[in-house]
Amino acid sequence: MTPEPSPFQRRMALALLPAFAACAPTPVPPLPQAPRGRVLLLRGLLNIFSTGMTTLTLALRQAGFDATVHNHAEWRGLADRTAREALAGTVPRPLAVVGHSFGADDAIQLAGRLGAAGVPVDLLVTFDPSWVLAVPPGPKRVLNFHQDRDTYARRLSPGPGFDGRIDNRQVNDESHLSIDKNAVLHAEVLAAMEEVAMAPAPRPAAAPHARTVAPDAVTGAGAAVAAGPPTGPAPPRLPLPPALPVRAAR
Repeated sequence: MTPEPSPFQRRMALALLPAFAACAPTPVPPLPQAPRGRVLLLRGLLNIFSTGMTTLTLALRQAGFDATVHNHAEWRGLADRTAREALAGTVPRPLAVVGHSFGADDAIQLAGRLGAAGVPVDLLVTFDPSWVLAVPPGPKRVLNFHQDRDTYARRLSPGPGFDGRIDNRQVNDESHLSIDKNAVLHAEVLAAMEEVAMAPAPRPAAAPHARTVAPDAVTGAGAAVAAGPPTGPAPPRLPLPPALPVRAAR
């Protein structure tokens, strides 16, 4: 009969599980063409329960996105490496971060770390985050799927300085361990990626012409806006008044 492990042995096994999980990278098939964007996906506790993140990674790669899935404990290194590559101009856009459970918590922190480095995230998707529920500046759009079985709602709210958009979606009939495997939600993530991928690039500023004053949409105060080139004949120039005689100082 096999003896029961001691409490110390149990604690040691639990402490080593994350290290073992971190040593098992998930291989992904190569993309047949240039990537349409980059997606970083993070699994949850022990890197073994969030198998839906692997399924979603493969679906994103089939759609042409450079998607990779990681242990959530890697988020700091991923953020720093991605920031260096983005500032060097080697990260394809759009840039997205996705996570489940503890991976969702660290996806929020990863997006915030990128934002602090001057690298905005086009899309942040979280599947039932655990403890981190305030979004820092960095992501432009946030899509949060949370289930309805817990005693508290895992809704996200803007943190200080956040200026993007948050969309909280409550998902019925799913648990914390099943929500990341929902195929309908995977399809929504793919649709969101297609939407940000097809968004037009910012238009270059037009050359300045004559300026008029229009009311500001928020404050109502007058604000200068560029007007088009003048049309029609130029108004006649008025004659200058005669110069006044200069009197010598006494």
